[in-house]
Amino acid sequence: MKPALHRFAPVVLLAAVSAPLCAQTLDPNVPSYPERKAYFGDLHLHTSASYDAAWATTRTTRTDAYNYAKGLPVMYLGHEVKRKAALDFLAVTDHSEYMGVAVALAEKDPMFKDSEWVEKMFGSDGAPGAGFRSIMSSAFYGPDVYKELNSREIKQTNWKAVIADADKAYQPGKFTALVGYEWSNTPDGSHFHRVVLFKGPRYPDVPFSALDSRDPEDLWKYADNNRKNGIDSILVPHNMNLSGGRQFSYNKMNGDPIDRDFALTKDRNERLMEVSQIKGTSETTPELSPDDEFAGFELMEEWNKGKKMSPHGSYIREGLARGMEIAEKIGVNPYRIGFEGGTDHHSGTSATEEDNYTGALGNSDAPWGDNIKTLLAAHNAVLNAPTVALAASGLSGVWAEQNTREGIFAALKRRETFATSGPRMQVRMFAGWNYPAGLTGQNDWVKQAYAGGVPMGGDLKADAKGKSPRFLLQAVKEPDGANLDRVQVIKVWRRNGQSFEKVYDVLWANSSTGARKPDAKTGKVGDIGSSVDVAHASYTNSIGATQLIGEWTDPDFNAKDSAAWYARVIEIPTPRWSTYLAVRNNLPVPTTVPPTHQERAWTSPIFYQP
Repeated sequence: MKPALHRFAPVVLLAAVSAPLCAQTLDPNVPSYPERKAYFGDLHLHTSASYDAAWATTRTTRTDAYNYAKGLPVMYLGHEVKRKAALDFLAVTDHSEYMGVAVALAEKDPMFKDSEWVEKMFGSDGAPGAGFRSIMSSAFYGPDVYKELNSREIKQTNWKAVIADADKAYQPGKFTALVGYEWSNTPDGSHFHRVVLFKGPRYPDVPFSALDSRDPEDLWKYADNNRKNGIDSILVPHNMNLSGGRQFSYNKMNGDPIDRDFALTKDRNERLMEVSQIKGTSETTPELSPDDEFAGFELMEEWNKGKKMSPHGSYIREGLARGMEIAEKIGVNPYRIGFEGGTDHHSGTSATEEDNYTGALGNSDAPWGDNIKTLLAAHNAVLNAPTVALAASGLSGVWAEQNTREGIFAALKRRETFATSGPRMQVRMFAGWNYPAGLTGQNDWVKQAYAGGVPMGGDLKADAKGKSPRFLLQAVKEPDGANLDRVQVIKVWRRNGQSFEKVYDVLWANSSTGARKPDAKTGKVGDIGSSVDVAHASYTNSIGATQLIGEWTDPDFNAKDSAAWYARVIEIPTPRWSTYLAVRNNLPVPTTVPPTHQERAWTSPIFYQP
C-alpha cells in the first residue's frame, strides 16, 4: 500500500475515569455486566494429543492445560510450573489430524497393542523414529493417509475425550473451557491453518481434518452443515505471516478469483484472525509499512527451509486493504475480520508472562538445566531462527456480559475482541457519528457509547452529513504489569482505486523528562524513554501512564472512502524472557535479539463502507 501524505490529527487527553458495570440478568447463577467486562484467555494451545507436541516429548494433558490456565501448578518436562495470573478462558486446540494417536502409540496404549506402528515411534537411541516422522508428514502435507490410525472409531473416541475434559474444566462465571481443534493444512511448507472453536453444548461427531480435505472451502462446508444442525463454530486463521501470501490472496486455493459466494461464506465462518503468537506477529512489517516505527515487532519471516517469504498477502494490515479492494468488484469484503491472540504453544502451558516463561515447543526450548546455555545461544532448527527469537505471546481479550461459553462465544462472533502480545491490558474503542465532545469524562460513558455507536469489530453505518465519526478510546494497564506509552489509531482506506494506510498517535503518556508533544511536521510523538535495567532484568513504572482515555476524530475522513480503523496500545519498554533467563542464571544476555521490547495490544477494527 502506498503511504498517505496527510497531517496527523489533534489529540484530546482527558482525566482517568472508571466506567461502572451495572447488573443485568443473563444467567442467575453467573455474574453479568451489561456494559461488558474484559476477560482474557488463550484460544490456541496444544497438548500431547498433538503429534508434533508429542514428537517434542511434551506429555501435558488437557487437564494440565486447563489447570495451568486457572493458575494451578502443573508438571511440565519434569518441572513444576504455574502462571502468576490466572486466565478467564481457554481453548485446547490440538491438531485434528491423528489427534491423540502419536502420544498413544508412544506410550503403547492398549488401543494399539497389536499395531506395528508402536515399534516405529522411537529409534534405538530413544529419539523420535520413522513413525513419528511419517505421521507428521502425512498430517501436514499428505498425500498419504494412514487409515489404520484415522478410523472413525479412533477419531470419535479421542474427540469424546476432548469434550469430556472441557466439560469437566468448565466453571461458568469463573473459568470457560471452549471445545476446539486445529485444521492444519501446510501446502509447500506454508501455513494455511485454522483453529475451529465451538459454541457448545452440541458438537459434531468427529472433527474435520486436513486428511479429509486440504481446501478451506470444504472446511467451511463442514461448519455450515453443522450450523444447520444447531452446532455453531468460528474458524480462526493464524500465522498469516507464514502463509506465503495465501491468507490474503486475491484468489481461491484453486487459482480462480474470489467471487461473491466465496466471500460471503468466508465472512460467515471466519470472523477473526490471530494477530500475535509464538511464531510471530501478523499485523504488518517495515517493508509493507515503512512509515510505521513500531512495525518491526516480533517478526518471523523465514519458515520453510529458512527461505524468506514475500510479505505480500501475508499480513493483516495489507489484508484489510485487499478486502476492501475486492469488495469494490464483487460487493462483499472477504477480509472483514476481527483480532484475537493465542499462544500456539505445544507445551500445554499458556505461558505468556515474560518473567515466567516455560518455553513453547517441548524439549527444544525448555528453559531449564543444561539446556539454558544452548537455548540462549543456539539456532532453533524447528523455527529456522535463533531459539530466543520470539517473545512469549499471545492472548485474546473479549468484552462479554458473562464468563460463560455463551458469553465468550458471542463476543468472538461479533468481533468485540482484542489481541495482546501477552499482557492483560484492557483496551476499548467505539465509533459514532453523534457522540458529544467530552463524553469519556462522564461516568456512564460506556453505556452511552454502546447506545450511540458501535464497539470494536462493528460496522459503522454511513451518515449523510459526511462528517468524521468520533472515536472513543480507553486503555488500562495490566494490574501487575508495565505502564502504557501511547495509544495509536491505524487507519486503512481506499480512495480512487488506491489503498492507503496511516498511523496516528492519539493518546500518550509523559516521558521521564516531562511532557511529550507531537512533531510539528510529522505529528508523531517521540520515544518515551526506558526504565529498564538490563543487567538486573528489571524495570520500574516511573514512566508511562496507568490509563489513557480520550476521543479522536479522523482529519482525513472522506465519506466516499471505504475504511477500517483499529487501535494499537504500546507499553513502556520491559525485558524479554531471554533477558530474564540470562540474568537469572548469571549468563550473558543474548545479542541475537534485543534485550527489551514494548508489548502491545490491538483492537478489532471498526469498518465503514460507503
